Order: sequence, then structure tokens, then C-alpha cells
Amino acid sequence: MRNIRLRTKFLLALLAISGGLTTATLFAVRLSVEEKVRDSLRQDLRTSVKTYETFAAQRDESLTRSAELIANLPNIRALMTTRDRVTIQDASAGTLKLSGADLLVLADRTGKVSALQPQNTQAGETEVQAMLRHSLERGESRDWWFTGGHLYEVLLQPIEFGEPTNKSTIGFLVIGDDVSAESAKAFGKIAASDVVFQCGETIVASTLDAGHKREFSRSGIRNTTHRGELPEEVQLGAERYLVSTVNLASGASGAVSLTVLKSFDKATAFLSALNRTLILLGLLTVTAGSLLGFLIAENFTRPLAKLVGGVKALEAGDYSHPLENSSCDEVGVVTAAFTRLRETLQQGQQEQKKLEERLRQAHKMEAVGRLAGGVAHDFNNLLTIIRGHSDLLADRPGADEPQKRSVEQIQKAANRAVAMTRQLLAFSRMQVLQPSILDLNSIISEMGKMLPRLIGEHIEFTFSPDPKLAPVKADLGQIEQVLMNLAVNARDAMPDGGKLVVRTSNISLSAAEAARRPAMTAGEYVLISFSDSGQGMSEETKTRIFEPFFTTKEVGKGTGLGLATVYGIVKQSGGFIWVESAPGKGATFEIYLPK
Repeated sequence: MRNIRLRTKFLLALLAISGGLTTATLFAVRLSVEEKVRDSLRQDLRTSVKTYETFAAQRDESLTRSAELIANLPNIRALMTTRDRVTIQDASAGTLKLSGADLLVLADRTGKVSALQPQNTQAGETEVQAMLRHSLERGESRDWWFTGGHLYEVLLQPIEFGEPTNKSTIGFLVIGDDVSAESAKAFGKIAASDVVFQCGETIVASTLDAGHKREFSRSGIRNTTHRGELPEEVQLGAERYLVSTVNLASGASGAVSLTVLKSFDKATAFLSALNRTLILLGLLTVTAGSLLGFLIAENFTRPLAKLVGGVKALEAGDYSHPLENSSCDEVGVVTAAFTRLRETLQQGQQEQKKLEERLRQAHKMEAVGRLAGGVAHDFNNLLTIIRGHSDLLADRPGADEPQKRSVEQIQKAANRAVAMTRQLLAFSRMQVLQPSILDLNSIISEMGKMLPRLIGEHIEFTFSPDPKLAPVKADLGQIEQVLMNLAVNARDAMPDGGKLVVRTSNISLSAAEAARRPAMTAGEYVLISFSDSGQGMSEETKTRIFEPFFTTKEVGKGTGLGLATVYGIVKQSGGFIWVESAPGKGATFEIYLPK
């Protein structure tokens, strides 16, 4: 009984919530659809304006070609040289047919009309004369004329006579296209919109019916809306429209504009039928959802039980216990949080193991360093005795050649041993430093003269310096030793040739970046990067490359102290060294020295 009452309450709550959400959804859908219809109409209006601009550009191009062709006809030139108005007027009728235009005007070189041929109406000669003079005074080659109740887009073309190098203007040819009701209807069909052409306050051509045309005149829409503004919404009678008005030109007869109108009411007429369909679908959805919710209510505790199983598995150390999480309710949120917690714990455990391994490696390197330093000091004392006595033997008179050669071998071996002790001291950071302010670019450039000979002609050496590199404080001899050892190491990694690139740069290391490279600290550094295209190293080799006497070379071809010396010098100079490498992908040694 308790479960039934709970389910009933849950069902009633679900019905109330579903009903409210459905109503709100229907209202939101209606508003969203209306807004999308508005956006679509606005986009259509912009497209219609662009379509007209394309159409106008093609018409201008056609008028230009026609005007140039007619103005260059010999009979037109000959006709204008007669200066007989009656003759010119009579002959211009055939020229109008030839041009295919709706208006043709011929004028002498002073701008006085000699012939007027309108196609569709009797244009007033006085008005045409005034508009022609206005266009010529402004130097317009294209203009808009309004005469005889018709709006023309006209093109003015001078009629010239004479040789190309010495032409003189003997008159003017004007041809124009009529913006008529027929052309407005044709454009309206193309744009699937209503259009209105205005000249000043006068509607010249329109696809609106008489009632809407009167409402449009009273609505106050004028040619003041500039291109790029959002279309506005107006009411014409009982119908709402989205309109966009664009200025075509400021002609001799006044400002000319084009207004494109899209009926918002017609575009949204489908919403009533859509609302009925959505209400029906909403009722079906609420009913089906309520029944389904009633049936699955008892299953709400299943995700919680699985979550408890995951907690118990975690207590036993099992991080892979499966947890299903396909919902976004409270149980789903807790399950997702538990999953993230489990992953964090597992990741922390893995990172702890890595840190322990790094700590053991650091302790091992420190112990080896102390041992190497102590051995090097004691060994150096022994070598001093050996070198002293060998020098005494070499200076003793009366020694034969075999004895001298033996002494020389002792001296050479002692010198090599001294060099090795120096390297051990460098690794253990027990050398006496003579630090000074250094310009690494100058040091590398100077050594760059010697390094190519050291690494061989089969390896291409490139140095890319940072021109604004900051100075560092370090021992010059030790820095040169670091550069030399890294160059030799790169040479040995490229027995068949390759590329060695050395770069310098200033770098600011953030705390987050330093955390990704353990032992490094945040701060301002100067970076020296050695990149080779050699054989690369495995992860196992990378962990041991700085250990003294560790080498991957053949017996007798390496002491294993080169990189160990580099490591000790960099550490003793207060810097850090990092290696990026993979088998077959070369290696990059990055040295970070404090600015």
C-alpha cells in the first residue's frame, strides 16, 4: 500500500510537471518559430536587395554597351553634325528601336535637346531638358529621371568626332530603361516579394494593391533606410510586413529608392495548424510518459545499489568495477562524481609511484655523485704523485728509448685519468667555479666554427639564435664543456649523417609547465636546445643516460662520463636539463639556465 501511494503521488506530480512543461514548450516553440520566420524573411529581404543589385548591374552593363555602340555609329555622328533639329528628331525614332531602350535623347554639345523619343509616354521636353542639364553639370554618366509619370534609369554617352588622338564632342546620347509596373511585377516574381519603387514622395511602380499602396504612402516609410540596417516591421491594413528600403541614387528628379516587402502573416499562417498538431502530440507524450514512469518507478533504486557495489569494490582496492551511468538525475550526478573520484584516486596512486621512482633515482644520483666526488679527490691525490714521479723519470738523463716511451705512456695514462677525475668532479658538483656574465649566442657562434670539424662533414650543423637573448651567469669553461659534450653525443647518435640544430631563446616557465617536468621550478630562463636526427633512445635508456660510466657504445669507445659531466655542470650552475627522445625519432636536450 505504501508503494502504491508513493507511485500515485509520483504519477500526479509527473502529470502536473509534464502538462506545465508541454504548455511552456508549445508557447516557446511558437515564439521560436515566429522569430525564425522573421529571421528567414529578413534574410530573404537581403537576398532580394542583392538580387536587384545584380539585376541593376547587368542592366547598366547592357545600357553601357548599347550607348557606346550607338554613339559610335557613323550615321549618328553624321546626323549630329547637321544640327537640324527636325532631321535629328525624325531619324531618332529608328535609333530608339535599334537601342531597345525605353527613352532616347539626342542633344548638341551645349546640352540642348535636339531629339526626344520616349517609348511608353510623352515625356515633357522641358523636364527632360532640365534633368539633362542637371546631370551634365554634376558630371554624371548615370542618373535617374522622373518625367511623364515614369522613372527612367538613364546613361549619358558623349558623341565624339575626329581622330582618336584629337576627338571633339559634337553631342550627347541619352538612353534609359523605364522602371514600370511590369518591370516591378517581374522583379517581384523573381524575389517572391512585393516591391515599391519611389522617386521622392511619389510611388512610381509597385506590386501592392490599391489599398495597401495607400497604407504604404501613409505609413511614413521613406528612402531613409540605408543598406545594412535590419528590416523593420510595419502594418499595412490588417496585414503585417517586414520591409527593407535601400537608396538607389539621388537623381536629378529626387531621391530614388526600392522597398521590398515580405508578408509576415502569410509566412506564419501555418502556425495554427502546427499548434493543433503539437497539442495532440503533447497529450500523447504526457500520457505515454506517465504510464512509462509509473512502470519504471520501482527501478529507481537500481543505480543506487550499483553505486554502493562500486564503493565496496573501491574499499577492496578494485578500481575497475563497472558503473552504469545513463541518467542525469541525483543518482546519476553522484555516480559521475564517484567515478571521477575513483579515477582521481587511481591517478594519484600512479603518480605517487612515479614520484617514488623519481625520488629513488634522485637519491641514487646524489649518492653516486658523493661517491664519485670522494673517489675523484682521493684518486686525484694519487695521480699527482704518479704524474710527479713520471716527470722526474722523464727528466732523468741517460734513459734509453724504450724507457722514455714507457714514461710517456705513463704520463698519457695519468693525463687521461686527470681528465676523468675532472669529469667526475663536474658530475658531483665539487669543482671550483669561476662564474661571469656570459652571452651564450657569442659563445655558441664562436664554437660553431669548431663544432662542424668535430662532428664531421656528414652532419649538417645549424645554429638559430634568439637576437634578444638574456645573459646568464656561469663558468665559461664549463659551458664550453657542455656544448662540446652534447655535440659529441649527437655525432655518435648519427653515424650515417643527419642534422644537428642548436637554438637559444628566452622562456618564462609557469608553475603548471614546471610541474609537468619534475625537479624544475617556475621562473625566467635562457634555453639552449640541442636537437639531432639520430637513432633516439628508449625510455629505459633515458632514465640512465646521466649516470656516470653508463654508455650504450661499444667497449673502448666511450667512458660514459660525457652526459654525466653535462648534468653536473648544469646542476652546479643552478639550471636544469631535460631530454625528449624516442627510438628512431632523434633526441632533443634542453638546458635551462637562470637569467
